[in-house]
Amino acid sequence: MALTLNTLDQAFETPDSAIVTKTLAELDGRRNLVATLAHDEATYLQASGSAASGLILMYQDGSVAHRYRSVDKLPLARVTDAFQQYLRGESAWREGVRWVEDEEVVGVARWYDTWWAYIATLLLVIALFIYWRGWD
Repeated sequence: MALTLNTLDQAFETPDSAIVTKTLAELDGRRNLVATLAHDEATYLQASGSAASGLILMYQDGSVAHRYRSVDKLPLARVTDAFQQYLRGESAWREGVRWVEDEEVVGVARWYDTWWAYIATLLLVIALFIYWRGWD
């Protein structure tokens, strides 16, 4: 299966080793923040952060339920090795990294933080004003 390499600004269909290395080295933590090497939307290896100060690796294996990230920031050389191994289809890229499950936190909106609560309040105020002042 062909891999794609994506950043916020660029996409490379079937990238080679040199493109992967260059793309990871250009991550600066500001404009160039993330690089993703993906089989598809649900299966990928991703690096985020700055090449100078360290990168966090994240991978997803088929679904959000199987998404993991590195515990520590990793040096550029280690992340580049992992991406190269992933590019070649090897499984050794997972070794030597402490992984934790990356849980998606879904916040629950309180009733008064939703738009319908504000519209209902506005309609109530309008109705009370009309009742108090009369329609005429």
